[in-house]
Amino acid sequence: MPRPPDPSENRARSHADPDAVAGRGRGPAVFDAFRHPVFLRLWSAGFVSQMGDWMQIFGRSALAFQITGSAGDVGIVYFATYLPQLLFSLVGGVMADRFDRKRLFIWTQIAQACFSILLGVLVVTGNATLLTLTLLSFLAGTANMLSQPPAQALLPSVVPRADLTSAISLIAATGSMTRVLGPLVAAIIIPIFGVEWLFWINGLSFFAVIFTWGLTKVKKQPSMGDTKGIQAMREGISYVKRNPAVSVPIGVSAFLGTIGVVYQPISIAFATTVLAHGVESTGVTYNAWIQASIGLGAAFGVLVLAGLGRRRPAFTLMAAAIGFSVSLILYGSTQMVGVAVAVALFLGAFQFGGVALSLNLVQHEVPEVMRGRVMSIHWTGLVGGVPIAALIGGGLAGWIGIQQVIAGSGVVCLLFSLTALRWRKYIRRSPIEHETAETVVALTALEEEG
Repeated sequence: MPRPPDPSENRARSHADPDAVAGRGRGPAVFDAFRHPVFLRLWSAGFVSQMGDWMQIFGRSALAFQITGSAGDVGIVYFATYLPQLLFSLVGGVMADRFDRKRLFIWTQIAQACFSILLGVLVVTGNATLLTLTLLSFLAGTANMLSQPPAQALLPSVVPRADLTSAISLIAATGSMTRVLGPLVAAIIIPIFGVEWLFWINGLSFFAVIFTWGLTKVKKQPSMGDTKGIQAMREGISYVKRNPAVSVPIGVSAFLGTIGVVYQPISIAFATTVLAHGVESTGVTYNAWIQASIGLGAAFGVLVLAGLGRRRPAFTLMAAAIGFSVSLILYGSTQMVGVAVAVALFLGAFQFGGVALSLNLVQHEVPEVMRGRVMSIHWTGLVGGVPIAALIGGGLAGWIGIQQVIAGSGVVCLLFSLTALRWRKYIRRSPIEHETAETVVALTALEEEG
């Protein structure tokens, strides 16, 4: 006899084929979430903050490479930045389910603002060394890690479930747009005002989010009860393990996010040593073009893959994984800046289109009482492996070559993606859990990455 649904999840299960269910009805437009003034304000503040984020990400890599001229040292900074995701992400998920999510999110934004401003002070005073940059990157990464579970868990509390996919899509579009604009603006600011201004601008940009969320009222989150921290983590992990509709998207995105994203930490070294033939200023410019191209590709890919992913999620997820892998091989095999910029479009399209689909699938599956924990597990999968990949990739780049590392990671991802094709049946056959029929309709607009 089939096991009845778990009452604690308070959700109705539909065992219909997701690809078949997807064809019913029309979903809301991508911009439907803008009908809600609260979301519009939060989106606008998030746009300002993410512009600052991408300017700092670009400036951090440029600063690390300026200090030492070593791709391996840039990898160390990335390792320190994303190590907290690997170490503390599950703790952050428990905190998001146990404590007030809005307050937790605001305090993490304040901490990140302080660290960014301090980094700019260290640069202008001549105290920005590899050690201080690494330490502040670790602290800022810890604050950012603690902000992600509450940020993702808060979203359903400010928009109706029918517009949740639209909200996720618009937030993803923000990331794509700012990924284009941030590096381009940063490349202009560095030679004129200095890299320290990137950190100061980013620090100030956090206050747009702090102020807006401070004025926003959110629904009271369900209580986690008296469940202890370790047990709470186990509950989240157990939920993911027994739900293939959640575990497969998380697993695929986790592998690609660990192995495939090695190209990003060494991007400045690739642009400078391979494309610009060692000319540092030209390398900074080329890297800005590449990052902008990835952002444009992400925006386009997320929009294109959204509709297809809604109709055929299994096929789309696997196709995005294979496309990303092939693009990575091509990217690492070129020495021409024009080709690299062109291939970067496909890198962004397949990488972030796949991330968008996996995030949307997981968001719509998870019960509210576990949202913080499950999303923290997903976030760990997406970026938790980046510190290890950055450290190993940076070291290998100095040993066997930057291009060999990038192309080689693409080969590994391709082999994994082909193997993962056998898992598509779990996405197709796994139940999609919805509380109402309108949630099924809302899923039609799976538009963008997270």
